[in-house]
Parts: sequence; structure tokens; C-alpha cells
Amino acid sequence: MPPFYRKWFQEKYPEVQWEHSPSNKYVLEVINGIQGDKGIGRRWYLLLKALLLDFGFVCCVSEPSLFIYDHRDEKMILNTSTDDFLCAFNSQSLFNRLCDKMRTMFDITTKEGSRLSYLNLDIIQTEHGVSYDQTDHIRRKIINKYFPPEKIAESKLKPVHTPFRTDSDYEKELAEQLPASKDELKSLEQRYGDSYGTILGEIMHVEVVSRFELSYPMRRLGQFTHGPTEAAFAGLYRVLRFLATHPHRPVMYPRRKFDGFDEIRADFDPPKFKSISIPRTPCTIADSDHARDTLRRKSHHCVVSLLNGVIVHNRVQQQRAIALHSTHSEIIGSLAATKETHYLQDIYTHIGHPAVNIFPFPLYLDSQPCIDALEANTTTTRVKHIAVPIKYIHEKIAAGRIKLHWIDTTLNLADSGTKPNPSPTLTRHYDYLIGVRFYPPVGSTHHELLQLDTFVTSPYTKAKASATDKVPDDPICSESPRN
Repeated sequence: MPPFYRKWFQEKYPEVQWEHSPSNKYVLEVINGIQGDKGIGRRWYLLLKALLLDFGFVCCVSEPSLFIYDHRDEKMILNTSTDDFLCAFNSQSLFNRLCDKMRTMFDITTKEGSRLSYLNLDIIQTEHGVSYDQTDHIRRKIINKYFPPEKIAESKLKPVHTPFRTDSDYEKELAEQLPASKDELKSLEQRYGDSYGTILGEIMHVEVVSRFELSYPMRRLGQFTHGPTEAAFAGLYRVLRFLATHPHRPVMYPRRKFDGFDEIRADFDPPKFKSISIPRTPCTIADSDHARDTLRRKSHHCVVSLLNGVIVHNRVQQQRAIALHSTHSEIIGSLAATKETHYLQDIYTHIGHPAVNIFPFPLYLDSQPCIDALEANTTTTRVKHIAVPIKYIHEKIAAGRIKLHWIDTTLNLADSGTKPNPSPTLTRHYDYLIGVRFYPPVGSTHHELLQLDTFVTSPYTKAKASATDKVPDDPICSESPRN
């Protein structure tokens, strides 16, 4: 136990007798999973923040867990998550000094190298780029629990290639079925392996970090937490089957400059196709549906932000109010995208990203009436009921914070976050977002560490790039001028 903590403990709880554990890891027996008092989390953060500020770090205002050290020729970006830290630095001496500083107050362990584990993430960095995934966590916590070998042997697992049913019959079932009774709920929990909330939480743990294609199903099915139905249970089980069918989908960031553009392309019957060029610098793409949820009639919007052609931020939300028309829902989605963009701009500025690449921030929308309403610098009778959101976006456009661009719906990568698209569309969108086209070539160290031989491509789509493709041969990655 660190000396400062031992002193605090003796002063705070003088009546408690304690001794070191044989493993030297535990201080007190945890009762009901509660550690410390109610405000211990806040006090811990303030203690850690004071230590880092004293060392010379600067805390990001928009993201309090992010710290940056930039003095002379030494630079470090540090991300904190309670007592786990992930950092990138250009000076080994700087890292060693920080470790020595922390050891004056804490017992710490460090790990460096081409492969790291951080909060259930497997992070790999080589000359081909940086990748991360939660495959091991998915296999240990989800597949082994809900699809053990003996269960698969009895009834073979039926593969699925979309996490959410796309037919209208399922929408009708979700809208019309009543919540399960006490006996029915017990029966459903036995059939599907656990309580509704537990299954939902286990899926959301991977959805928010690495499996972004599950965002829309989680927003829809999360509405039934307090009154699960049989259809909702079946929906969660389909997501579990999707994860069991496609457990390994790493996110891959290439090592390349931000100069140039990437092409988003959708092929139809040859020689027909659609394409658009987007910058490799930070940009955001947003989309909204209109009242697909027949039970609540509320729309969903999706905001995805890219850096160097790969997703860095994802947000799918159900809108609070019922949209009167599709332009209304698109404007509310644009408002959410503008707020997320403002947040990301602050982070990019804090870490020293060139201002010319983030001001104005490109925002792509697929609704031309929405773009016209937002660029008109006025409110018409059709949209005067949402004058405040429109005015907010007007101000950001006038201040040079964002710039609106039109993108075809078939090319909109945020579209699959607002509705249950079929497998070809879903796979094309998220293969692009997670950087499948940048996967390292066969035979490389990164390819072996990622175990890309286990990467599964949907049989219902023709992939533009696979685990065996090389990036330079992929037309999606080619440079072309802005459309």
C-alpha cells in the first residue's frame, strides 16, 4: 500500500484493523462491489490531475480525461480511465520521468511494445498502422457464454449477416407485443441465457468502443429495458448471433499523410456507379431517418467522424421530439453533428492538430432541403418551429466552424446508423468506416498478430478489399480531386 494512502486510511478509519494481503494487491475486502466512499472517484481524479498538472501536462477542457505535454521537443498525449493510462510519446526520457513522478505516490506497472492490452482492447502498432479490436473479449464474455461448444453441437448456430431484422413484420411485432408477465419473463430469461438488461449491457460494452454497426439495434432494443417483450429478446439474440458469426472486425488506422482525398464508391450494374471524394483530414457525416419506429414515431440520427479515412467517433441517438417532416429530423441530426464537431475541434486543437485542417470542419449531409434551410440564414414558415437549432447552426457556419457539403444517400456512411440496412449496404458502409481496405498484407507481422485469417466477409456482398488485398491496389484509396 502506498504510504500516502496508508496514512489517509489510518486517519479516516482508526477503528479498523488491517494488514497486507499475501499477494500485496488487496487492501480491504470488497462488499457488494462498492469500493471506498461516495466521492472517492472524484477525489481520485483531482489527485491524479494535480499530479499531472504539476508535471507540466495541460488538461483538455472539453475532454477532462485527456492530457497533453508539449515542451521543447518533447510531446506526450495521455488518456486516463480511472487508474489505467494510455499514452503516446516521442521521447523515452519523458516517459521515464513521468513514471518516476508517479512512483512517488503510486505503485505502477508499465508495458510498451507493438502489442498492448488496454481496457479489453487489443492494440497493435506496426509500420502498416495502428489497429484495435475486442475480439478476445467478445469470445470470452459473449460467445463462450451464449454459444458454448456443447450447445453448437446440439443445434448448429445459424449465421446472420445483419444485427437487426430488416423486414416490416419485425417492426410490427416490436410495436404490438405487450411486455412479458413475470412467468413469461422467467421463461424468456431461461431460453435466451440471462436477463434482458444483462444481455443488453454486455453487447453495449463492445458497441460503444469497437462494434459501431450495433449502434442502431442497441438504441432500438434499449427502449424495452423496463418492459421486455418476446420480440425484443429475439432481437437481442440476433445481435448475439451476429457477433458469433462476425466476432473479428478490427479497426485499422493507416500510417500516411493527411494530404489528398479518399473515394467513397457504390457500384451498381456495370458500368454504373456513384462516388464522392472526401478529405483525409477530419470530417463528419450525418444522417437521420423519419419515424421508422412505428411504436413511438420518433426518428434516429447518426453522426460519424473520420480521421485519415477511418472512424474516430460514432453517435446514434433517438430524437427527443417527434419530427413533423423529414427535413425537421435532418435538421435535428445536423444540430447533433454540429455539437459533436465542436467537441472534436476542441480536442484536435488541444493535441496540436493544424488549424487549417479543422476550420471549417466539413459536414456531409444527404438532404439538400436541409442544407438550403441551414445556409439561408433565415427561418421559413416550414421550419420556424425549430428556429433555435437553425440559428445555432447559422452561427457556427458564420464563425467558420463548419462547412456543409451534400453527399448522395447511397454513399452516406451514416445511413446504416439510422435504419436496418440489408447486408450488402451495411457491410459496405462499416467496412469503409473501420478501414478494412487498410488491413495489412498477408505475411506481414501485423497480419499475423491480427489473425486476419479469421476475418469473415458477408456472402451477400462483394468486398472491395479483403484481408489479402494490398492498399495501393484498392481503387477506393486512390487520390482524386474534391467533387
